[in-house]
Amino acid sequence: MDNIFTAGEPQDIAAVLENKDARSELQAKLLADYPTSTLVAIKLNIPGPIKNNLMITKLFDYGTERLFPALSYQKQLSWDNATGPEMFLVYDVSGEVVKQQAVAFEDGSKLGRLFDIDVLDQAHGHYSRRELGKQPRTCLICDQNAKECARSRKHSVAELQAAINAVYNEVFNG
Repeated sequence: MDNIFTAGEPQDIAAVLENKDARSELQAKLLADYPTSTLVAIKLNIPGPIKNNLMITKLFDYGTERLFPALSYQKQLSWDNATGPEMFLVYDVSGEVVKQQAVAFEDGSKLGRLFDIDVLDQAHGHYSRRELGKQPRTCLICDQNAKECARSRKHSVAELQAAINAVYNEVFNG
């Protein structure tokens, strides 16, 4: 069984926050450049200091290839930073349609539950699950509300990493 957290450059909170700021700047630029389009920002939910390596990128690439198979994007940008792989896609499709598909992917399998997919546009802003009448995301371990588990630190980093390892091994090692 592979352990995807044995290699990689450990990241601290400062690096993660710096990347978050860079992501926000890029999103603002893309929304300004494509004011009538829908922007999708995709990343993984990876706990602990190791956020990226060859296996994490492989998992990300595998998932993103399955995310929106029927949609054609106008523009794609990809990052492969030490803080984790990310992808930005610009679509000429309504944000509501894209968010519906994103939620179906996130909720459709354990692989999808590893992804954090934000959908936004100039006119509406950020599309939420609640606006679409969808339930909050569920925890990878206990199927409760993921935000509540994260906020209360119900599960340890080691438990979450073990669950992510299990998903990786199910996808790639059968």
